[in-house]
Amino acid sequence: MEPMKVRMYSEADLRKCMELFVKVFNGEPWHDQWSVEDAERYLNDYANTPGFQGVVAENESGIIGFVFGVRKKWWSGDEFLIQEMCVDNEMQKSGIGTEILSHLERILRKEEVSRMTLLTNKGIPAEKFYKKMGFVEIDRLIFMNKDITS
Repeated sequence: MEPMKVRMYSEADLRKCMELFVKVFNGEPWHDQWSVEDAERYLNDYANTPGFQGVVAENESGIIGFVFGVRKKWWSGDEFLIQEMCVDNEMQKSGIGTEILSHLERILRKEEVSRMTLLTNKGIPAEKFYKKMGFVEIDRLIFMNKDITS
């Protein structure tokens, strides 16, 4: 594997993150249908949210993974809500995601953030990955949604 660098996200990374996002989430196991334009607006909205932080992994080929999220105030200590994370399809299970999250966790600890939270689909490799990284399900919460198109 090529040498990898993990660093904080900068605005100049948006296009490469967006291209990776489209490639990853339009593929297995999600089969989303992201257009380049929609993905750019979606990720840019996160990047412009107060409290935003991002971490990218790159090698000589460019950005191969990233995590985006937002620091939020909570009564028991600040939380960091991971909103998006992805690693290049061909490079998954090679330690890139672990490096990205570990880098983020070190930064958040220095900033005295109490916890990281996220939502992910059940039964896909991401669930197993996050559990391996120490995330646990919260039984008292339920994720709800309402379709308002009709």
